[in-house]
Amino acid sequence: MKEFLKKNKLIIFLLALLVLWTAVFSFIHPERLVDELGVNNIYLIVFLLAVFGGLSTVTGTSFFIAVSAFSIGGADPFLLGIFGGIGIFISDTIFFLVAKYGVNKISLENKRAIWIRDKMSKLPNWIIFPVTYVWLGFTPLPNDLLMIILALSCISYKKILPVVFAGSITVVMVTAYLAKLLI
Repeated sequence: MKEFLKKNKLIIFLLALLVLWTAVFSFIHPERLVDELGVNNIYLIVFLLAVFGGLSTVTGTSFFIAVSAFSIGGADPFLLGIFGGIGIFISDTIFFLVAKYGVNKISLENKRAIWIRDKMSKLPNWIIFPVTYVWLGFTPLPNDLLMIILALSCISYKKILPVVFAGSITVVMVTAYLAKLLI
């Protein structure tokens, strides 16, 4: 048992953090949470949650729960979108760079990587850009997967950067506005 705990302490920590985060939002009303933390602090918290929560698919869910709760509690959905979107953008950029580094280390004998690279290199930007924006801005699909695909495609991050930025802001704003609208 000790060996299991030692090997999986990061996973156990993240799961405990997720349970704690869920409990906070289950037992504390969003309006009270915003009142206690202060509206100005909410935007900093959303930014930090997006930067650190966006690095993993597991913690990304708790980020969107927080955005919804803060929006329902009275935070401005537009500002939540800006601060949260910038945080997600930073997180996605880090993930892209890590994936790009990994792609450079992948052996050229990896058939899946070669297949993805070949297929993506044949696609024109006018297809890649809108698909990337829709994926990031309107779907619950994990950004990690898209960043790996983009890294495999050998597309320049400078070219895709505006699309990733716009999609990151859009998804947070859509989440915040929908949460406010549905309650």
